[in-house]
Amino acid sequence: MNLMTGTTNYTALKNKYSDFIVPTLEIKVDGTKIISSGKMKVQELTVDLTCGYEASGCEFLLGDCYDPEKEDFDRDVSDKFQIGKKVEVLTGYEKTEMVFSGYIDTVSYEFASNSVGEIRVRCMDAKGLLMKNRRLEAFKEKSADAVVKSLLTSQPVSYYLSGKEIDSCSKEDVPLRSGMKTDYDIIVELAGKMGFEFFIIQGKAYFRKAEKTTTPIMTLEPKLGVEETMVSFSGNKLVENVEVRSINQENGEMIQGKAKLTGKYSNGASAGKIYRSTTQVYYEPGVGSVSEASKRASVRMDALKSHFCSMELICTGIPELVPGRFVKLDKFASAINGKYYITGITHHFDRDAYKTTVKARRSSL
Repeated sequence: MNLMTGTTNYTALKNKYSDFIVPTLEIKVDGTKIISSGKMKVQELTVDLTCGYEASGCEFLLGDCYDPEKEDFDRDVSDKFQIGKKVEVLTGYEKTEMVFSGYIDTVSYEFASNSVGEIRVRCMDAKGLLMKNRRLEAFKEKSADAVVKSLLTSQPVSYYLSGKEIDSCSKEDVPLRSGMKTDYDIIVELAGKMGFEFFIIQGKAYFRKAEKTTTPIMTLEPKLGVEETMVSFSGNKLVENVEVRSINQENGEMIQGKAKLTGKYSNGASAGKIYRSTTQVYYEPGVGSVSEASKRASVRMDALKSHFCSMELICTGIPELVPGRFVKLDKFASAINGKYYITGITHHFDRDAYKTTVKARRSSL
């Protein structure tokens, strides 16, 4: 299933995963499947995924791999988990789906008071590698998407990517020089200015318009694998107007763009009392036109609206739930039923259970 475009439902997943009875974990290192055995057991594993600008990552603990008599770790285990190796994590129930792809960033050898040794492995997705190149140069590319494509094609990041999806941008969005920024800084700055997302799922990099796929990946209901749910509404960030101003470098005249709050924030007029007639003004040097200033103002307004409603939910482990997709809540309560945009997913796997935590948002009622 293509997790960024496909859809599913709880019944289909229950059939696919044989009633969610036998949690299954696979870890591949440099393409070789590492299966839990008497010599190599995963004590616990956590995968943190995001469609934000930070890198996604995973961490797992390997036990039963230390020989006290030899006073050493099993070389068949320790040699497999070395810094820089590619890692893929697959979870499910008998059948599995890939939930993480990246590289080993840190390996720790840990000992408890009883001298039992364990190996803790921390991994990051390819975003972490974008921080290694710092540039001071003019770009030949004439649009932001071309710049991003060039940076994601360079080493070492390209080795750990399985693909790219990059939305086109207008020429006015291109940075002329990097100003001693890392490749990561450049891409994140571009994404932030345009209201784009930049994230990696299953090894594929996405630089795209926010909330691009509007169809929910599935519907979640209280009696269908959901254990805990919390939905919160806050008017703290809501303002009625956002303005972005700049100065025309040719004639010294002010450039001004505006965005106005739209949407529903209470059942009645009460919410309007806390944001009506409020304005936030930003000065952004380099903005060259009213249309560009208006787009920047809309991006800033969308960022403020995204804080209005937050949702956190814990459910049966579901590999198909990913950031960058909508999910629908149903049969909870009229105030919270509806579509939410997933911003973060945590898959937690241990000897007892496999659970998924969903973090999501919506920008109006």
